[in-house]
Amino acid sequence: MIREQARRFLRTELLPHVDELNEKAEFPERVYREFFKAGFGAAFMPEEWGGNDDYPGYLGIAEEMGRVDPGFALSVLANSILFGNNVLKHGTPEQKNKYLPPMMDGSKIGCWALTEPSGGSDAVGIKAIAEKVGDKYILNGAKTFITNAPVADFFIVLARLKGTEDKGIEGGCAFILERGMKGFSLGKPLKKMGHKTSPTGEMFFENCDVPAANLLGVEGKAFFDMKKSLDFERASFSAIGLGIIDELLGIMVKYSATREQFGKPIAEFQLIQEKIAQIGAEFATLKAYCAVTVEKILRNERCTKDAAIMKYLLSRLLVRAADEAIQILGGYGYMTEYRVERYYRDAKLYEIGGGTSEIQKLIIAKEVMKEYLARTDVGGRS
Repeated sequence: MIREQARRFLRTELLPHVDELNEKAEFPERVYREFFKAGFGAAFMPEEWGGNDDYPGYLGIAEEMGRVDPGFALSVLANSILFGNNVLKHGTPEQKNKYLPPMMDGSKIGCWALTEPSGGSDAVGIKAIAEKVGDKYILNGAKTFITNAPVADFFIVLARLKGTEDKGIEGGCAFILERGMKGFSLGKPLKKMGHKTSPTGEMFFENCDVPAANLLGVEGKAFFDMKKSLDFERASFSAIGLGIIDELLGIMVKYSATREQFGKPIAEFQLIQEKIAQIGAEFATLKAYCAVTVEKILRNERCTKDAAIMKYLLSRLLVRAADEAIQILGGYGYMTEYRVERYYRDAKLYEIGGGTSEIQKLIIAKEVMKEYLARTDVGGRS
């Protein structure tokens, strides 16, 4: 039910303006705030915070957003999943009461900042430093490629506690910052290849005073919290990609059924059928795997391998689906009229953001090796 309601909202309020918004690289702030106010932006949250406690339903909403505008979807999930869910899981009662209600009703926008100019894949190697001084922390460093940064009011910032630079996964701290804090500044919005309706920017900290009350979670344990939440985050963001692939398949099929060459619809040519069959088969398989992963999340089971496989396979399929859609549409696919060129540009982010495809393969390899090394029923000499 909530998915259908969200679909109607998106197709009425957002879809008619999507092309113009992307051409102007404009964030649809009014629609964004109304989307949250209507209860769609964070439906997975518990009812006590204004949600429906409906994670599967929220993934359906994410798919619908992906079909209409992946950039809009990215900004919605950066607020609800990256900011809101982390406050829900690790925040104090005071932090939840202060930050969750305005995030839920759309009056405030949040974001989550990990990546730095020096890198992002090596999460525990971040250079931002927080020094504890009395009842506050002094934060120095910079962040980049941060979704929602140019428009956000609240910011979760990951940093390393001074003196723990050689401690690996130990020593991480997460802080909730607010726009206008002394020593905290923002750069101009960054120009991007895709997801143009989702503002992305830089953040700078120069002797930024952060009250100890703004520490999110336990001091020194933020990297552990980050790893625990990644499964949920990867599964959630993958739902956007499922929506994009679904839309691309619809475009490929309907175009090929009406476009004629050599006296018949190109859908009757086996090479076109092969493209549609390959994407369709892999899409159906991926959806089934995603459903299994979501069930594990709902049961609070560890699914690090599953979430990494899900993101890796989806990223690869999404890029191929967009490429094949352009190929089927030919010259029209290269034009903006059919939107596939925009999906093509948007698709590439999935192989980079939220953990690159290379990082996902490292995670998968580590988990598979650990699993099989622990088994005694395989790999022995006969």
